[in-house]
Amino acid sequence: MKRKFALLIVILSTLGIIFTLIYHVLDNPTTMLASGLGIFKYFTILSNLVVTVYFWLLFSLKQDKYEKFNKLLGGVTIYITVTGLVFVFILQSGFHQVGLDLLGSILCHYIIPILTVAFLIIYRKDYHFKFKDILVWMIFPLAYIGFVLIRGAFTSNYIYPFLELDSLGAVKFLLNVFALLFFFIALSIILVFLTRQKK
Repeated sequence: MKRKFALLIVILSTLGIIFTLIYHVLDNPTTMLASGLGIFKYFTILSNLVVTVYFWLLFSLKQDKYEKFNKLLGGVTIYITVTGLVFVFILQSGFHQVGLDLLGSILCHYIIPILTVAFLIIYRKDYHFKFKDILVWMIFPLAYIGFVLIRGAFTSNYIYPFLELDSLGAVKFLLNVFALLFFFIALSIILVFLTRQKK
C-alpha cells in the first residue's frame, strides 16, 4: 500500500508539471523552448519535481530501506508544504488561471502538498527525524534564494513579488527572506516532533 501511495503521488505530480509545461509552451508559440524551460525557475515546479523524483525512487528502487534516504522525506515534505501554503495565502489572489494551467496549479499547489503530508502522517512510524536533519533540509531553500538573487541581478526579475529586491528595498527584502526561512525552520521542527509521536 505504501508503494502504491508513492506511485499515485508520482503520477499526479508528473501530470501537474506536464500540464503547466504544455500550457506555457502553447501560450507562447514564438518562444516555445524558452517558455517551457522558464517554468523551472519557479519554486512550485522545482518542489514538485523533487517530490516526483523522491517518490519515484521510493516506488521503483525501494530506497526507503536506507536511513539517509528516509531522512530526506522531511525536506521534501517541507518544500511542497511551503509551496502550497505560500500560494494559498500570498500568491493565489494575483493569478487568473484557466485550462491546463489551472489543472496544473491545482495538482502542484493543492493535491500534491496534501498527499505528501498525508503520506508522512500515515507512515510516520517508519521515519524518525532529528533536529540536525533540518540543516540538510535547509540547503535547497537557501540555494533557491541564492539562485533568485543571482538571476535577479542580471534580469531585474526576482520571480516572486515578496522577493523583488529592486522594488522592496534591501531591508524589506531581508525581512521577507528571514520570515520565509523562519517558516521553513518552524515547519521542520514540527515534523521532527511529529515523527517522535509513534502512537
